[in-house]
Amino acid sequence: MRIDRAWSLRLAFGALYFLTACPGTLADKELYEAALDGGRGPSGADGSAGADAGPCGDVVARIFVPTCGGTSCHGNNAPQQDLDLVSPGVASRVVGVAGKGCALLLADPTDPENSLIYQKLSPNPPCGSPMPLARPPLSRADTACVLAWIAAQ
Repeated sequence: MRIDRAWSLRLAFGALYFLTACPGTLADKELYEAALDGGRGPSGADGSAGADAGPCGDVVARIFVPTCGGTSCHGNNAPQQDLDLVSPGVASRVVGVAGKGCALLLADPTDPENSLIYQKLSPNPPCGSPMPLARPPLSRADTACVLAWIAAQ
């Protein structure tokens, strides 16, 4: 009986070890890392996250410039709604600034989910068309990075 008891204890501890040691898997690792990091890191001179700011990197250079400014919509040459998202100083032009034709602030760090820039990335924004216009929507991870960028301003 003593052998059976020792075997049972080993089996129970072994099972407990394997059950607690298995971390499982993540459905969306990029979104988890972006949320975990918060998109924060060293700040650049224009208020954007620095180049080595974790999974989100420099949101202005990595997301805004190619997605919003690359289409000439929100670049520095006659930007739509007077919203330039590519020239240096993006944060100073959007934080606490009301959107044109919409009652929301472009970027509100105290309530980032209600910021117009973030809301426009959803399929049903509160006003106007979803962004980017006539292009595929941002990935969930990039959308989370935009939200984290707004919160970090």
